[in-house]
Amino acid sequence: MRNNEDVQAGEPIFRLDDSSQQAAAETARRQIAEVEASLVLASSERAAANALIEQARAQLTQSTADFDRQNSLLERGSSAVSVRDVEILETQVSANQASVDAAMADLSAVEAKISVQLPAQRASAEAALEQAETEIEKLTIYAGTTGRIEQLSLQVGDIVSPVLRPAGILVPTEVGYGRFLAGFPQVTTQVIQQGGVAEMMCISKPFTIIPMVIVEVQDVIASGQVRPSDLLLDPQNIGTPGTISAYLEPIFPGQADGIPPGSRCIANAYTDNHHRLETDDTLGFFHRIFLHVVDTVGVVHAAGLRIRALLLPLQTLVFTGH
Repeated sequence: MRNNEDVQAGEPIFRLDDSSQQAAAETARRQIAEVEASLVLASSERAAANALIEQARAQLTQSTADFDRQNSLLERGSSAVSVRDVEILETQVSANQASVDAAMADLSAVEAKISVQLPAQRASAEAALEQAETEIEKLTIYAGTTGRIEQLSLQVGDIVSPVLRPAGILVPTEVGYGRFLAGFPQVTTQVIQQGGVAEMMCISKPFTIIPMVIVEVQDVIASGQVRPSDLLLDPQNIGTPGTISAYLEPIFPGQADGIPPGSRCIANAYTDNHHRLETDDTLGFFHRIFLHVVDTVGVVHAAGLRIRALLLPLQTLVFTGH
């Protein structure tokens, strides 16, 4: 991706260095191959163990037959067989039986190696490979939403950190257009309400007053929040009081077109007490005077906003030389 380029959601933007993860993945693949080779070797060992069992059983059968024959002659009192010969054959039978047992134990060990040990080693290697591949996939940074890449100035070998060195900024396409955030003093809390009217002028669209409507008012004020730390919070150390945050949208569609997100604007919100003064007979004399004063102040602020809309571009372009 390049700077100032449009991207779609899910499209890759850049890739981090994955040499260590690739090495881990390759190591896991080699371990899987080693386990597969061990399984082939274990199959040969099982065949050899079965052959040894057959050989030991054959020797046991032969020695048992010799013992039975010599022992039978000895019991009949034959002079052709001595007690010593029978004892030797009996010992040979015991030794051959032990050889059969040992061969059976070797076969059991090989079977356990094939059915338990090697599958467990292969499962561990496959899990390590899957983990390495997952880490490799996470090193590719994808666009979380459709937007435009800004301030992307990466070079091969640059260090990227979400805290110290962000790679760039992804500005969403649909966010921030046609909706504006305004901050009003806390004294206007009872006045700034959803559905109220306002006017706005922006430096990026000079000589233009845009009628706005308040569509949403944030119900908390950004000041005085407590965060756990090693120091107790002292209220007198809190800085300037926060403002009432309200979201404004143009009353008439298209009037805010051409104002890029992040523009600096000035907004005035107004109250309208005309209908209340005409219909509410319970208002006292001084209350009516107060409402008239409030509306008059609103008219003065509206006039001041228009004067600033006329003078601000001139001041910026002529007197500051920008």
